[in-house]
Amino acid sequence: MKSRPFEIDRRAFLSGVGALALLRPALGRAATSARDLAREAFIWGYPTVDLYAILRGYALDPSSPEFKAPLNGVGHARDVATPEDRLVIAPNVDTPYSYAWLDLRAGPVVVTVPPFGRERYLSLQLCDLYTWIIGYVTPRTNGQAGGDFLVVPPGWRGTTPPGIRGVFHSTTELALGLFRTQLLNPADLPNVHALQDRMHVQTLAAYLGRASLTARPLPPLVPPVNLREHPTDPAAFGALNWMLTFMPALPEEAAMRRDFASIGIGPGHAFAPDDALRDAVVEGMGAALGQMRERARRVRSSAELFGSREFLRDDYLTRAVGALFGILGNAAEEFLGVGWQADAGGQPFDGRRRYRIRFAPGQLPPVDAFWSITVYTQERLLYANPLKRYVINSPMLPSLLRDEDGGITLHVQHDSPGPGRESNWLPAPATPFGLTLRTYLPREEIRSGRWVAPPVEPLDS
Repeated sequence: MKSRPFEIDRRAFLSGVGALALLRPALGRAATSARDLAREAFIWGYPTVDLYAILRGYALDPSSPEFKAPLNGVGHARDVATPEDRLVIAPNVDTPYSYAWLDLRAGPVVVTVPPFGRERYLSLQLCDLYTWIIGYVTPRTNGQAGGDFLVVPPGWRGTTPPGIRGVFHSTTELALGLFRTQLLNPADLPNVHALQDRMHVQTLAAYLGRASLTARPLPPLVPPVNLREHPTDPAAFGALNWMLTFMPALPEEAAMRRDFASIGIGPGHAFAPDDALRDAVVEGMGAALGQMRERARRVRSSAELFGSREFLRDDYLTRAVGALFGILGNAAEEFLGVGWQADAGGQPFDGRRRYRIRFAPGQLPPVDAFWSITVYTQERLLYANPLKRYVINSPMLPSLLRDEDGGITLHVQHDSPGPGRESNWLPAPATPFGLTLRTYLPREEIRSGRWVAPPVEPLDS
């Protein structure tokens, strides 16, 4: 998704000991400014830094245990996530993923989505390096017929050839195509694999039967940063600078990018602050995290956190919080997470207590695809449990016990609710935990808030 190099105003780009010495005559003022710039840059770049770790592990480092496929290839998770998968937080366990990291530096690419049946949900979500959503191919937008779709780099003005069902314009020269293929039940896995094997990426030139241009080599990789374990590591800006090489400055962000350059943040440059600047940067990163956590406390649903450039605009704080909660989430019209932050009494979930969720008759989540409820640990990872059950979802409805009135009661707790109720048991750790209710293709009742998830009721005092 990237091609041309940036031109840097070296008078404004202060990196290295010599350039940073220019800050020293007014160190107090400069340090404050550097702190504020680092705070703003960290909020702005947090999703991109998080995405770099995924890009590197999935597509750029063949030695990585997470490696899926090189650029312009398609790699697959042949099964759903397990507790051993720790790179992506709050993983979805309803849909095996397929990943296509797209390199647009030598021109557009064509992504092929296979046709699939009406009983199944399959989607392609396209995201740029900002984590903005470029567009979708889903039952909502294109039905179940699949087809060939063109993804083009910034500034492309070419002609769309016959046979292309849609064109998506990326703001960056690298992009991600993220496929989700619904697993209807454990025996359905071979069918999912057959669909995955028909997903395809090729350059537009190859699609037209022409010789493809060769993109220039990528710059040397920099170490990834685990933002959850090392949230104020200044090396995050080294990863950001690597990614900025493929992110042409948007008109509305040009001035901001010039300001960031004054503390060493710019495309393709090493981030090597001296001690004084490093202290200011770490302080600024800490302040940014404080803002992110405060914003996170006010999140009502995933509808606020993920979407297109037009939807999120310059709300960089919300975009960062989206990555903090779970990077690469869906837009509201495709997906909504609608609960829960706390139990019915407003208390955080604690595995030392037992809970129930009761759906009254006719009150299951109104969706056009499916819904699921997943338990996560404090770290937003899957909880390893004896049943190896991490989710209860709508495909499981035929196997769930019904209440006398036809409703459904689910048991969320650490210990078994008893052999007769284990079909409706969602195991939880014996520690604080989180719950996520996902709805795919949510109907208007969910999107408008007219349908509200039932409370999670504690059964212990």
